[in-house]
Amino acid sequence: MEWKNKLTKHFKKKKVGLVLGCGGAKGLSHIGVIKFLEEMEIKIDFIAGTSIGALIGGAYASGLSIKELEDIALETDLTSTAKFFSPGFGKSGLVTGSKVQEFLISKLGNKNIENLKIPFVAVATDIITGQEILFNKGDLVEAIRSSISIPVVFQPVIWNNIILVDGGLVNPVPIDVARKMGADHIIAVNVLSSKNMPDIKHDKKRPNKIDLEKPLEIIPALQRKLEDLIIDHKWIRNFIKHKEKEDLPGMKKIFNQSIKIAQEKMIKQSIELSKPDVLIEPDVDSVNMFEFYKAKEIIEKGYKAAEAVLKEK
Repeated sequence: MEWKNKLTKHFKKKKVGLVLGCGGAKGLSHIGVIKFLEEMEIKIDFIAGTSIGALIGGAYASGLSIKELEDIALETDLTSTAKFFSPGFGKSGLVTGSKVQEFLISKLGNKNIENLKIPFVAVATDIITGQEILFNKGDLVEAIRSSISIPVVFQPVIWNNIILVDGGLVNPVPIDVARKMGADHIIAVNVLSSKNMPDIKHDKKRPNKIDLEKPLEIIPALQRKLEDLIIDHKWIRNFIKHKEKEDLPGMKKIFNQSIKIAQEKMIKQSIELSKPDVLIEPDVDSVNMFEFYKAKEIIEKGYKAAEAVLKEK
């Protein structure tokens, strides 16, 4: 294919930095993007990732092939997804993260970031100061576990007396990090591009009790638990009850929308300031952040998005 040869030639003499953003299960589309880059023989020299982007980017940088990554994702059905998110209801998060950490160790082993095949940086957030924490050395699994610690969902990671949570709070698409690593050509993947992302709906007809024997109930129940924690104070509940009788949106919707708007604004500013050379935004609006069992569909969306953008190069 003439366009493939042209594309390969375009990237051949460049130091390519791959930036993989946050987004929960939406981020499985990163696998599809990497798959397409490999097929086009585009060599990745640096990887910077946040949250799910750190997980996939770190695994790839460690030496797992894209086929292995895809197989792992495709093996993740609804039952195994539910097990990863089985609530432990600790003081600082609904999920302890121990099952995720065990899974990561089983797949990645005990590796240090400075020894990976591709230079890699994972982004996390100091929840006390709001400072961006960059993992460019040390234990890979610890770095990934820190970067994916979605506040309230996962218990934070204590690292060097610092309390760490999801890097998406401070740098959802870390383009600037890849630049500082030495990349002169950035391919950034943003999976949170939509202005119309679906809201989490609160189903009042379904009980809040979680039945661990019924995987289909665990994910929506976890979402309801999150909402309950957000609106746990009695006066807030009374306010919501009053406002939901009016035309104004309820506090749950306002809270969720506020988070979305803030993150979208942050991503937009990052893209405008850092100006990636290639921006890929897979159409994953309909995917919920916990729907890892939809891997096949999500990976295909990432592949198609990469193909559509890079064919124009």
